[in-house]
Amino acid sequence: MKLSSSSLRASVVALAMAMGIPLSLTACGGDPGPGGACPAIAAANFNVVVIDKASGKRICDATVEATDSATSEKVKLDVFGGSTDCTYSGGIYERPGTFSIAVSKTGYVAQTQTGIKVEKGVCNVVSAQVTFSL
Repeated sequence: MKLSSSSLRASVVALAMAMGIPLSLTACGGDPGPGGACPAIAAANFNVVVIDKASGKRICDATVEATDSATSEKVKLDVFGGSTDCTYSGGIYERPGTFSIAVSKTGYVAQTQTGIKVEKGVCNVVSAQVTFSL
C-alpha cells in the first residue's frame, strides 16, 4: 500500500506528538494537497506541553491561558490526549499574531512565556509548539 505524502506527514506528526517529540512545522497541514485545495480544518494557534521538572512527567491538570497581545483577549486552553499525552490546545484558532501563555498549578511556581509568534501558513496558521517545565 502506497501512502500519499500528506497521509505520511499526518501519520508522522501524530506519532511524534503522541511520543512528546517537539516538531518544527513550515505550515500547518503543509501544502494545499491534491487539487490545490486546503483542508477544511481550523488549526489551533498553540500546542502546549507542561512538564514536572523533577519527574519529567506531563502535568495534565494545570491552568493554561493564552493572551492575544494586540487585543488583550485571554482564553483558557483545553487539555487533549488523555492522561499520558495531555497537550493543551484550542481556545484560539486561525489567528496570526503575538501571544503570551501563562501556566499555573497549585504547588508549582507559575510561569509565563511572552512574544510567542503565530504566523499564517499556506493553508492554516503555523501552530506554536510551547513547552513549560514547572
